[in-house]
Amino acid sequence: MPDFEDHAEPVTNSQIPPPSTEDVTSEVVVDVPAPRAEIEDLLRDHEGRLGDVFRLSEQGLEPDQIAEALDVATSNFVYTYRYQSQAALDGKPTAGSVMRRQAVGALNTLIKLGRGRLSPDAMALLKSNLARVEASEDEADPVAAAEADSKEQFEAATTLGELAGVAGIYAFSYGWYLESLVDSGRGNTLIKVGRASDIANRIKQHTAGARTHMPEPLALVRAYEAGRDELHAIEKHFHELLETAGHFNPRRTGKSTSEVGKEWFLTNEDFLDSIAKALRLRTLYIGQSEFSSE
Repeated sequence: MPDFEDHAEPVTNSQIPPPSTEDVTSEVVVDVPAPRAEIEDLLRDHEGRLGDVFRLSEQGLEPDQIAEALDVATSNFVYTYRYQSQAALDGKPTAGSVMRRQAVGALNTLIKLGRGRLSPDAMALLKSNLARVEASEDEADPVAAAEADSKEQFEAATTLGELAGVAGIYAFSYGWYLESLVDSGRGNTLIKVGRASDIANRIKQHTAGARTHMPEPLALVRAYEAGRDELHAIEKHFHELLETAGHFNPRRTGKSTSEVGKEWFLTNEDFLDSIAKALRLRTLYIGQSEFSSE
């Protein structure tokens, strides 16, 4: 009988074709944000007014709507923070000296916040944009610079007019402290925080008093509204919160209540805003208006 036994050669592993992976696996694509997009994320996550304005602007709110949402009396500050965002993203120059100083301070803070977070390319872009803003001081057209400074002086005078007869908490510093932070690592500098039954009049008094010992103009950075009968208690609470956070004046010595400098703190504007929010104080002014001692 015929032998029907299968004599076919055994199939080895080398003869078995590997399974197709075309439908099983796909190439993994890592979506790495562009440097500018990283800076946008940094602005979006900023916890201060800069971040507030950036996020609300992205939502399509107009300046007046942003001011209302943040409980700020006027909307001028919105344009300031929008410019700072443009400076961070694109290095947009400005002819105004006060606007430039504020932008330089904001970008230096962003650089500090971006360490360990931004990619090398994004950090390089942010630093390059800072350099472009700083260079705009030398590159600005003299006529445009004069017009910008005149506008800033007008806005400072307008600010005093709006604060005349208004009671509240004020905070001011000087140009040198705002440009060269005393504690750059923490983003803090020396700021005086006090109370006044008439904020405008108190600023005028401080401006006149600074004439003999401070060559730079006084710069008002914040003003918060408070009732006259609550001023003393609110100022005390404000100071206590600053001290609890460790924002002491490092140049102050002694405990005398009459000591010069007892109302100066090593702090920053965003922290002042946080305290004002906790105390439910309405913000009357945000900025760095300079008041000449002349």
